[in-house]
This record gives sequence, C-alpha cells and structure tokens, in this order.
Amino acid sequence: MKKLILTILFLNSIIGFSQNEKSNEIVIKGIVLSEVNGKPLENVYLSYKSRYRYSATDEKGKFEYKYKIREKDSLETIELTALGYENIDTIVRVDKPKEYVFEFVMKPRFGLNREKAIEDIKNGKVNILESSGIAPVFYKSDTKFAKKYNVNFVEYGCEAVAWESLYEYNRAVFEYLDKKYGKKWRKKIRKDIVGLK
Repeated sequence: MKKLILTILFLNSIIGFSQNEKSNEIVIKGIVLSEVNGKPLENVYLSYKSRYRYSATDEKGKFEYKYKIREKDSLETIELTALGYENIDTIVRVDKPKEYVFEFVMKPRFGLNREKAIEDIKNGKVNILESSGIAPVFYKSDTKFAKKYNVNFVEYGCEAVAWESLYEYNRAVFEYLDKKYGKKWRKKIRKDIVGLK
C-alpha cells in the first residue's frame, strides 16, 4: 500500500511539473506556402528576434517553436526569410501562455510568376528567364534563337530568384511559343532553361 501511495504521489508530481512547464510556454507553429504555386515551402528560416533563435520549415512547409515565457516579455518579432522571396515580419504577444497557428504566404521577389509572364507577353515582352549564378552563361545560339522567335533571354545572375518563380514564368512563355510556333522551337533552345522539361 505504501508503494502505491508513493507511486501516485510521484506521478502527480510529474503531471503537475509538466503542466507548470506548459503554462509557462507559447507554441508558435504553422505552415509557409509559396504565392507562386500555392505549394509548401521548405527551408524557410524563422528568426525570433529577441531570443536570437531560429527554426525552419520542413519538407511539408511546417514549423514549430516552443517559446518559454520570461518575466519581462511582452512582444516578439518573427521574421521569415527564404531564397527568392520577400521577407515577412509579424509580431506576437508573448506574455501569456498561448498557441499561435499561422499560415504564411510568401511573395516572390520581382513579382515573377505565371501571371507576370502572361502580362509581359500581352505587352509584347516575351522573356525567357535564367539564373545561372555569379557568372551568367550565354551562348551564341541564344542570340540566334532570340531573333528567330522574337524573345529576350533575361539573366538574373546571382540575384536570388526562387526556382518556382522561374519555372512558372517560363512555363507560361513556353505555352505561348508552342501556340505561336508549334513544338519545333523546343529543339533549338538550350536545354538548361528552367521549366523546359
């Protein structure tokens, strides 16, 4: 009987301790999506400014951070950063235990997406986008191709452009070229352009 009472007291103390721990905690979690295609974004970094702490989204775009409340806490700034996307800042209260569940939608840098490509085509600017890094790569065949099919190759070099943005933009341009010229242009364009396959 004595062992049973001690076991019950021990379990109560563990339960009580874990409840106290949770009552002094804020859970910040959610998902981050790309505005370009609505899909989850992996490797988005979330910075909790007052704590100098970070978390990141997983392959499903999800994140979770447990924030221990300190005596003088009131507000926390959270900054989201991802390669090729505009940063997002949000402020949350951190003075009382709570669970925040967010859905963030990140906008691409330069506004590059399918809609932008369609708008550019309507305005007579048929662009094929590239981002080959610090040393842009151009071939003689690019100039010939550009003249023949009335397109421009736009190289972003080392500017951070999201792969999803390049893909969606170029896919809209490729659909336009298919309608205007059939599929023959595909044999003449360089094969390293994003969205071609």
